[in-house]
Amino acid sequence: MVLWLVAALSLVVAAGARGVRQQTQRTALDLERLRSESLLDAAVQLVAQRLNSEKGQPIGYKMQRMNLGKSEIWVEVTPSGGLVDVNVASEGLLRTLFQRAGAMSAGEAAILTSRVQDYIDPDDTPGGVGGAEAAQYRAAGWPSLPRNGALEDRSELKSVFGMTSELYEIIAPHLGINGQQRIEVDSAPPALIDALTGQQGLGARLQNSPPEMRAGVLLSGAAAEFFSPVQSSGSQTMRLRAFLQADGDRWWLREVWVDLSERPDALTPWTTLSIEPTRRFQKAEQELIP
Repeated sequence: MVLWLVAALSLVVAAGARGVRQQTQRTALDLERLRSESLLDAAVQLVAQRLNSEKGQPIGYKMQRMNLGKSEIWVEVTPSGGLVDVNVASEGLLRTLFQRAGAMSAGEAAILTSRVQDYIDPDDTPGGVGGAEAAQYRAAGWPSLPRNGALEDRSELKSVFGMTSELYEIIAPHLGINGQQRIEVDSAPPALIDALTGQQGLGARLQNSPPEMRAGVLLSGAAAEFFSPVQSSGSQTMRLRAFLQADGDRWWLREVWVDLSERPDALTPWTTLSIEPTRRFQKAEQELIP
């Protein structure tokens, strides 16, 4: 009995110690996130100021590096025209995005494309391969129904029948709302170029090449129908993604959407449209950093 009692007490002590360690680690991680967030926000503000001073000039995709204290921070600037707007994107563009970026089979990508278009279009008739309207949503017990209208926020895509949270997290960095059917060559992020062309590393190589070479490659290849050489001069909406490496291999990301056009009620020369919570991100996104 004494031995059993000692063993039981040992288990209780071990469990308690493990709980304390986990709590300590969780607290340390929360503090690291808060420290990182303050630096990331400062970097975003500095880049927004620079962009505001360049207003009126063509602004394309770029990655900027800066040092704040002892921390090195990368800020990715992506004009909204360099992303995919599912509201107006062609069937081929959506299917290619799902298949290559989302690692779906050709059949799965075709079905999801049909369902995205059915979710947005105003009618109640399923279209394409494996399309779904309200009747199919109800039959499957899906928690939402088709919107029957354009998305106002890319996150609404998660309500599409068959869209998983894992797939959405993969394709979300490639999405934006811009009203453009094609992607601006000079505004497209390297990761999106890689996904649509199926050529890993092509985006980074083109980013470091002259603009005319970039356009020549993207407008003549298999993905030429997805890109446009014309950069919208009216849009001032930018996505800013700030990256910071903390202790060890942990990376933190802060995503902010800003509108550089002037608004009388704004406290800054630009308008902050949305701010995503600071979060850790995986190796696939780390590859965006030169």
